[in-house]
Amino acid sequence: MEYLKIIILAIVQGLTEFLPVSSSGHLALAEYILDIETPGVTLAVFLHFGTFLSVLVVFWKDVLKITGALLGNFWKVRKYPALMRNNEHFSMGIYILISMIPAGLAGFFFESQIEQFFDNIILIGIALIVTGTMLFLTQWVQNEKRPLNGWRAIIIGIVQAIAIIPGISRSGSTVSAGMFLGMPREKLAKFSFLMALPIIFGATIFKARDAFAAESFVWSGIIIGTATAFLFGYFAVKWLMAAIIKGKFYLFGFYCLALGFITIILG
Repeated sequence: MEYLKIIILAIVQGLTEFLPVSSSGHLALAEYILDIETPGVTLAVFLHFGTFLSVLVVFWKDVLKITGALLGNFWKVRKYPALMRNNEHFSMGIYILISMIPAGLAGFFFESQIEQFFDNIILIGIALIVTGTMLFLTQWVQNEKRPLNGWRAIIIGIVQAIAIIPGISRSGSTVSAGMFLGMPREKLAKFSFLMALPIIFGATIFKARDAFAAESFVWSGIIIGTATAFLFGYFAVKWLMAAIIKGKFYLFGFYCLALGFITIILG
């Protein structure tokens, strides 16, 4: 039964981490509705690491190019304006760093307050309705060609910080915000996934330190959970990329709205 619980939680984590339906909200609901208790912080850390690896595999070329551009040019402060205009991967890396600031501050200053939200099923339901409404509205947004810049990166970063609340989808809110700001869908989708990498990796490292120090764990369960989250996360990334490009992103809004109302009724 423990392995079955791990697999269920890993599937939920893998699918919902990147689909615009809120992984944190779904994990909380899975525990509440199915009476499944998450077996330790360590497993949660590795489930997130599995989804981190799935994005890394899908976008490994972009990650290498962006990392190389940042490391190779970061010290050239005086040349930043020219680099931002002429080096796509360097500018993308800078905008990713900018987008991290709001979420980093929110996690640092409000971690304990945010954790209390996970026990409030009604709040999770309301947050899912907010996510669903936001997704639904994107069907009327035109696929414009406005470029990513500093202030758009900050706005999307603020939205990502708000998505720490369970029920508010990180990918759903960041992609929706970018659409409302007039960014092209394919580049926006890629930016949304790439900007999640340092946040997920940083949170994994931060939590892993305490998890390894405080818990005993079985490696077989962790390996199964990580592999399952990776596999389902990989297909979720591919699926969402296709949905955004084809203009079908808003369809996830129906699911979030329905689940939100059901959650409030159950709560």
